This record gives sequence, structure tokens and C-alpha cells, in this order.
Amino acid sequence: MSQGRTVQLEIPDDLERAFSVMKELRTAIDIDDFSRLVRLAQAADGYRLVAREESGKLLAVMGYRILHDLAHGSHIYIDDLVTAASSRSQGQGAELLHYAESEARRLGLTVLRLCARIDNQEARKLYEREGWEFISAAYKKRVASH
Repeated sequence: MSQGRTVQLEIPDDLERAFSVMKELRTAIDIDDFSRLVRLAQAADGYRLVAREESGKLLAVMGYRILHDLAHGSHIYIDDLVTAASSRSQGQGAELLHYAESEARRLGLTVLRLCARIDNQEARKLYEREGWEFISAAYKKRVASH
């Protein structure tokens, strides 16, 4: 059983705390970009941040939103899930996935989704251990600016 408790983070008050863990996953952005993008996502789609916390220290962070599309209906989409390196393999990520499941039930939703990098074997093992199915591949294409 993992130590700590799950807490909802406040936007913008807790953004610096969240970034202290999130930067381990989103290495290409700085705190200013992180803050700007989280605020935009919150305004556009209701992006939310939750974390696992122990004695005031964040151990893991998850960002998610409620999406509505033709392929999946209304569902929770987990954009970001990261456990601090010092807290990995202690069940923190699993606890956040359980939180997402509880939130889906509370909202009357029956689907959760997320994407994981193909080369992120540890994350993929976690998801499969927690009953997630590998069902699709995601594609990305950068568009050159002029």
C-alpha cells in the first residue's frame, strides 16, 4: 500500500508545486509555459490537477479533463501522469488511476483514456497491471510555421 493521500491541486495557486514533479515528464517546457498551458487547458476543457501528497511533498501528479467525442462518448482523458523519481514503484501512479476511476463513476462516465509513449515500458506495465487495454496507436505530426 502506498503512503500519502490524494489531493486536488488549485490552479493557479499550486502550479509551481505541480511543476516540481511534472517537469520529470514534460521536460521540454519551463514553468512559464507549464503555467500558461495549464491555464489555457483549464479554461478550454476544465483541465484538473490532482496529486499524491505526503507531509506537504508531492509524490505524483495527474492532469485530466472530461472530453466528449464520437469515438468514446463522454469520458475522462488523462493528459499527464507522472510519479517523482524518488517515489516510483510505491503505488502512487496506481492510486491516481484509482482516483480517476472513482471520479468517472461519480460523474456517471464509463470510459477512461490516456496515451503513453511506446518507449515508456514502465508506464505501459502499470496501465496493464491496472486493467487498461492497449487498443490504439496515436500519431503526431508537427506543422512547420512560415
